[in-house]
Amino acid sequence: MNWRIRGAVVGTITVLAAGSGNALAGGGAGFQFLGGDVSYNGLLRLETAINTTGKAAYANQYGDEANGVAIPRSAGNPLTNWSTPLDPTGPLPLGFALGAVLPPTAGVSNQSLTTASDVITRYVPKEDPDINYHVLRAELQGTIAWGNISLITRIRALYDPGALGYRDFDYDAYKDINGGITGGLPNQFHHKPSYFGYQVNGDKHPLLFERSGSNYQVDLPAFFLQYQIGSLTARLGNQTVAWGQLLFFRTFDTANGLDVRRHLILNRAVEEYADVRESAPGLRLTYQATDQIVVDVFAQQFIPTILNNVNTPYNIVPSQFTIEDRYFTEGGEHHFNTGIKIKGDYGKFDVEAMYTHRYNPLGAIRWAQSGVNKPLPNSNVLGLAFNNYCQAVLGTPIGSGCGPILAKTPFEVAPAGVFSAEEWFNYAGYIKLDSYDGLNKAVDDFPAAQQLLAQDIGHDPRAANGELNAFFIAGEGLRGHIERTYHQEDVFGISGGYVLDAEPGSILDQLITHVDVTYTPNRTFTAVDLRKEFDKRDEIQVGLVSEKYQRFSSDFPATYLVFQYLWQKNSDLLGLLNDGYGSENLSFNGIKLDKHVPTNTNPKINPGREFGSNYVVFAFVQPFPAYIYEVSAAALIDPYGGVLVQPGIQWKPQGNITVNAFYNYVNGHAWGNNANDNTVHLIDFANEVGLRLGYQF
Repeated sequence: MNWRIRGAVVGTITVLAAGSGNALAGGGAGFQFLGGDVSYNGLLRLETAINTTGKAAYANQYGDEANGVAIPRSAGNPLTNWSTPLDPTGPLPLGFALGAVLPPTAGVSNQSLTTASDVITRYVPKEDPDINYHVLRAELQGTIAWGNISLITRIRALYDPGALGYRDFDYDAYKDINGGITGGLPNQFHHKPSYFGYQVNGDKHPLLFERSGSNYQVDLPAFFLQYQIGSLTARLGNQTVAWGQLLFFRTFDTANGLDVRRHLILNRAVEEYADVRESAPGLRLTYQATDQIVVDVFAQQFIPTILNNVNTPYNIVPSQFTIEDRYFTEGGEHHFNTGIKIKGDYGKFDVEAMYTHRYNPLGAIRWAQSGVNKPLPNSNVLGLAFNNYCQAVLGTPIGSGCGPILAKTPFEVAPAGVFSAEEWFNYAGYIKLDSYDGLNKAVDDFPAAQQLLAQDIGHDPRAANGELNAFFIAGEGLRGHIERTYHQEDVFGISGGYVLDAEPGSILDQLITHVDVTYTPNRTFTAVDLRKEFDKRDEIQVGLVSEKYQRFSSDFPATYLVFQYLWQKNSDLLGLLNDGYGSENLSFNGIKLDKHVPTNTNPKINPGREFGSNYVVFAFVQPFPAYIYEVSAAALIDPYGGVLVQPGIQWKPQGNITVNAFYNYVNGHAWGNNANDNTVHLIDFANEVGLRLGYQF
């Protein structure tokens, strides 16, 4: 058993049978049942992460950089392609003046009838959590063996009590504003956040081996029969296939998606993805063809990567947008992934070849119709004008205003949406999208938006400002709708490794180095403009890992050292296109929503990464004598200015008690002038102290 598997067992008491071929991570008790030998062990653990930055996630309502900032807005004139300010007393589209010339009525905001401008302060307060994560975990794993047949199981239960320092956002507090939020899944945008509930459109429980809700998750990460005869091992049931065992990187780890609901990727890094990799029902065959060659084949149900729910402490997708997940409605549960890997060991050399035919678990995202039929509010002059225009010119029913037209666009009138052009540009840069073309495609791909006088403004910053603010003023904030769909791809990989001989005891002696290369032709990506037609490109990944044990003292066990490097041609570590990197925050009023992003009235938007994405990882683990203590550290570096450093210590005061403490230092602006240049900026709110107290039996 290599160190990395051992680290996962020590840290999480995880069944690694689906990944390594081992039935159970030793220990526990045993007895006879139904003629078979039963062995079992379990775990109780309290896990918490204390926020040390005083920040909420930028994608959360309470972490929105626009909260509490007074932002001037000025609506543009659709007759001048939105590039000049709207003057309601001047030339206007036929029917539009029906609302603009009316005097303000009760409830109409105090806007100028001559400039159609105002100053908006986003009404959601800025609040920061004291705790990012607080969970009680229980696990029980067991094996019943009848000769060469075994039933291997692992049940996991998690409970999050909530409230303890989270500062939960409650949408019910805003339900009386413009009809509240009426779109989205039941566990999104209604009441308080759902920490664990996983739902998709059309199915509240899409996973056969899981039941989850707002505060709990109960699942069977392992539930399969294992049959061994001669050189063949077969496993049938719910399992994971761990073909890659790297820190942060997943070059060969193509079989399963990830479940990042619990602690994103911020748990102990040296445990890799042991607790995050998503299991799936399927069949796996491992065959020792010769003394040197092993063949591994699998066929599994496709299960996508499960993202954090909106407004939970680690969510990344901005909460001003509603995600429609098409996994069920497009028949995702009937899709299967298949793959084969052949590995050969020849003394100091080893070589692997891999092929996977799969649905990409990340999926791809694009604009989607909101389907929400609500008029613009008549409580502001511009909203009243648009509603009258829709009724008089577009022929919508009296009283419905622009509701029937808006329902066919990606936008919904709802509270706590996007309120200004500056908020729009800020969040487009944060999530690595093209703020100009994202607007243009929301117009070009939806004829209903054009009926509302929306236009493709190219890359004209003043037109973008005028068009966006006109609709944000009229809607008193708008919520965007996007959909996530899943697409087939073929991943080809080859890997070679070598064990170096050098002077005994030197740092290079017995250094193990591997180079992995994968090629995915015509991979489907989220386009940086969220257009209807997804972006398809050939993707190449090149990964290098060097690792070894090095003894620095005769009094201490050997230190495990690892260095990793990853290059990706077209996308980043999260699967986002490199084209979306490097945008600058657009400001017309001198207001910086993100202090790490420079204000520029004529920014160069999305220059991208010309030479691909590059990442470097360093890590070490040093046990103390008798293995009572263990210190470790791992660092992920984005050369464009982002770092994640995690020092940690493990203490085992008794054989069945383990205490872990680690610190996540996350800095998305360690160097350079633009935080939107690097990947780490997406999570640099998450500086925290992680604590875990575990009891195993």
